Amino acid sequence: EYRGHRVKLAFSGVSAIDIENHPEIDGDKMIQKDKSHMLATSLLTTITGLGISAGCIIWSFTIYYAFPASVVFLTGFWVLLFTVGRLILVLSTMTKIYSKNSLGSYQMRAVSLLRSGVPYEKLDLKSVRELNLKKVWETERKMYFPVYFQYLDACGFYDRMPEAVDDVERILNAAAVSKADIGVYMNLIYYYSYHCPTPSAAKEYYHRIINDVEKDTDPNTMRIRGFYELNCFGDPVKARELSMKALEGLDTVSIPVEREYERKCIAKLNNAIDNFNHV
Repeated sequence: EYRGHRVKLAFSGVSAIDIENHPEIDGDKMIQKDKSHMLATSLLTTITGLGISAGCIIWSFTIYYAFPASVVFLTGFWVLLFTVGRLILVLSTMTKIYSKNSLGSYQMRAVSLLRSGVPYEKLDLKSVRELNLKKVWETERKMYFPVYFQYLDACGFYDRMPEAVDDVERILNAAAVSKADIGVYMNLIYYYSYHCPTPSAAKEYYHRIINDVEKDTDPNTMRIRGFYELNCFGDPVKARELSMKALEGLDTVSIPVEREYERKCIAKLNNAIDNFNHV
């Protein structure tokens, strides 16, 4: 399914298992398929890069003029460095993520359980501090935060939210927003628009990812924008419009547990809108 693109110097493709078309797959199978996919794509990329590098270097020795020969040779050399560097990065990342004593592995197991139909209430997730892991990468913290935050929200553990928010806010960089940051910012917008209404904070995070937010039509984004419009701008009409769009798109959420979570969040939004109108 094509989701669009941005003009960049490089590109990346994101793949995922379609849960709706493969309802029989369990969490362990998903993790194994994800590992196999990463290894296969890394191997293919490495073979392609080595082939291009070898071709350029060999070709450079057949070119008579020094300048074009050096350009071709250096191109092959840099492709080789990039290929080897990428392979090392992928292997080190996989070793970290799939090891049993890492936050990435803990997060992936939680996601696999959710996909398998285990409700949030039975996950018993711990904070990063409680897990007491030896070393945690910033990317792992960012990937874990949305899962843990939604777990707290679904279970009503609102008193544990400030610690989770403070933990992830300390590693955010406004000047460099990555893919992993988007999920973090979305939940922070929700937090500062509903659980801890702070319009200035919600607006700051919203504008850091404004292009991603306003292009996204998923129910969770519509619902978060609804809270944002209601409590940061006092616009119940716009909030109701976004709530209706979120409800209309609810069936597109393929994971039943997440669909039910979104349904409850939309109900909270509608209740907030009704109470806002009576103030």
